[in-house]
Amino acid sequence: IGEASALLFAAEGAALIVNDQDASTAAATVESILAAGGRAVAQVGDVSRRATVEACVDRAVSEFGKIDVMLNNAATATAGFVHELSDEDWRRQQEIVLDSVFFGVQCAIRAMRNQGSGTIVNMSSGAGIGGAFRLGAYGANKAAVMSLTQTAAEEVAHLGIRVNAITPGPTATAPMKAWAENHPAGEAGFARSAMLRRMSQPEEIAQVALFLASDASSAVTGHTIQANPRTASDRTVLDGA
Repeated sequence: IGEASALLFAAEGAALIVNDQDASTAAATVESILAAGGRAVAQVGDVSRRATVEACVDRAVSEFGKIDVMLNNAATATAGFVHELSDEDWRRQQEIVLDSVFFGVQCAIRAMRNQGSGTIVNMSSGAGIGGAFRLGAYGANKAAVMSLTQTAAEEVAHLGIRVNAITPGPTATAPMKAWAENHPAGEAGFARSAMLRRMSQPEEIAQVALFLASDASSAVTGHTIQANPRTASDRTVLDGA
């Protein structure tokens, strides 16, 4: 979803700082953008650490003069029953899923308030709505992302800054497809659990992010868009769980 969003935003004329923990991944995305005539700079770092996020925002301002859009997209998920999760699993998911968004929102606001404009888009998840079987830590932190989004939106609306979130349902990314293979209903059954009866494509979620980042959504803030949400039938309880 992050890669698809970067490519789409660049195609629409945005200049980007593309951050990833993996240098080759960030470089490949930037190379694709440059090859298409866009503007982008690769940044390498773990966004669960404040210093990385600060560096991204500082570089955006130094390279391009300001920051108009912050897309907070990093996440990780460790499957497991709540009563079996280790403290390490819980903390690491909290760091990547929630702390990274907090740092991104905070650092972006500090840069945007001086210019009197800006929009922040946080990637939450359908797992944060109503719980998600064996994804307790992930879902809890994604729910917190939605709450943080609403609070931040209220606090900075008067500064001309908008803050919104997206909850993608089943999306055909490599991690999601791997998860779906182990779903009780298999990948096909998992895909049918979405309202559209199929997995979304990353490019479709990127289009939602673009809408929230653009002037087309100038009156939208404090909102979470559910993209192809799961239906109630996906609340699966396994025998013996």
